[in-house]
Amino acid sequence: MKKKVLISSLLLFGLTLTGCTSQVAKEETKETATSSVKEEKQEKKEQTISYLDKEYQVKFPTKNIVAASLEPMEDAVALGVKPSGAVSVGNDIPEYVASDLGKDVVNVGDKFSPNVELLTGLKPDVILGSSKFDDSVTANLEKIAPTINVSHLSGSWKDNLVLLGELSGKKEKADELIKEYEKDLEKLKENHKEISDQSIVILRVRDGELCMYGNQVYYNPMFYDEVGFKKPAEIDKVKGQETISVEQFSKINPDILLVQFAAGENKGHENFVDELKSNPVFKSMKAVKNDKVYFDIVDGGYQGGTYLSKKIMLEKLSGQILN
Repeated sequence: MKKKVLISSLLLFGLTLTGCTSQVAKEETKETATSSVKEEKQEKKEQTISYLDKEYQVKFPTKNIVAASLEPMEDAVALGVKPSGAVSVGNDIPEYVASDLGKDVVNVGDKFSPNVELLTGLKPDVILGSSKFDDSVTANLEKIAPTINVSHLSGSWKDNLVLLGELSGKKEKADELIKEYEKDLEKLKENHKEISDQSIVILRVRDGELCMYGNQVYYNPMFYDEVGFKKPAEIDKVKGQETISVEQFSKINPDILLVQFAAGENKGHENFVDELKSNPVFKSMKAVKNDKVYFDIVDGGYQGGTYLSKKIMLEKLSGQILN
């Protein structure tokens, strides 16, 4: 009799336990489903984001970002963001950022006109283009996803970094990097009071020609407005980017000269630097005689007006050029 009661009790306990387990499983399933719905709703939520006095409607937080210009590609490296797509220079994503962007990043085509079909296939939440884009290029990209054309002007570097920080959920890191750069900048200026007495010019070789830049482009805002180098008067006359001959440049004759050469921008002109070094007019310049000419002091691909470009250059100024 006792044995029968014991068996009945065990069976009843087993049924109760099974019922409880089944109920827990149902509740967990319900909770998971509710969580999925919430995530789905969050993914579909749009938010207004402001950038350079213009407002954009984008999915937030954005999970699928295409960096369709070099500035956001550099910012992505700085913030540790992995875009789904990035543009190319000379058919390839530039080496100086390629590995840091991740092995899964898709080459979406030329930096001047990304491939629409490739971009469409990525189904991006937002496309970060370039202020250099033609209107027709921008119009095509806007049909795919909200498109924000990131400024190529160096003075916009903070806005650019914060923009990607906000989109990727890394706003705090963006703010920290800006503070870090400003701190290092002040330290450099404090340690090198002689900067204001030295003139500097950076040239870029493109399609086998020397190119000089105006006040708001490339590294010039950093050199003249932030670091405080003496600015040659000729810089004020340059609009954007202009080619200049060796003979013309020799009249500017700066104390320090930086020459940037990226192979991808100089197909068919691979020997340009060697030819420049052997040019008698070039050899007569002050910077050459004083051993103050630096070729590719940073990778020739850096855009100059990004946090990453400026950080690298600041390190070179402190550790090499001004020592």
